Amino acid sequence: MSNMGSNDDKLAGKGKAVAKDEDDGIVYVKFSIKGLDGRELFFKVNQDKFLVRAFRKYCEEMELEYHTMHFMLDDGQRIRGERQTPKMLNIENGAEIVAAKLQTGGGSSTL
Repeated sequence: MSNMGSNDDKLAGKGKAVAKDEDDGIVYVKFSIKGLDGRELFFKVNQDKFLVRAFRKYCEEMELEYHTMHFMLDDGQRIRGERQTPKMLNIENGAEIVAAKLQTGGGSSTL
C-alpha cells in the first residue's frame, strides 16, 4: 500500500489528469471500506495483492483491532483478506466493502 497513489499524487500536484489505473503494467483497483458507523476510507491497491494490508490500515486509522473485525462485500460475502485479492473477488473500481465488528454470543440457553 505504500505505492498507493504515488504516481497519481505526483501528476495531480502538477494539475494533470490521470487517465488510467495502470502504472508499470500493474492494474490497481480503487474501492472504499465503510464501517457501520458511516466512517469511510478510500484505497487504491494492486488487484493481485492480498486485501489484508488494506484491512489492517483501515483498522489502524479507525483505531480498531483487526482480529475483531469482519469485512464483507455488499452482497454479504465475507472477505478473507489473508487469502483473497480484489481480482479473485472481482472487485471493481468504486466498490464498497463493509467493515463490521465481530459479534459473539446470542442464542438461547433455555433450549
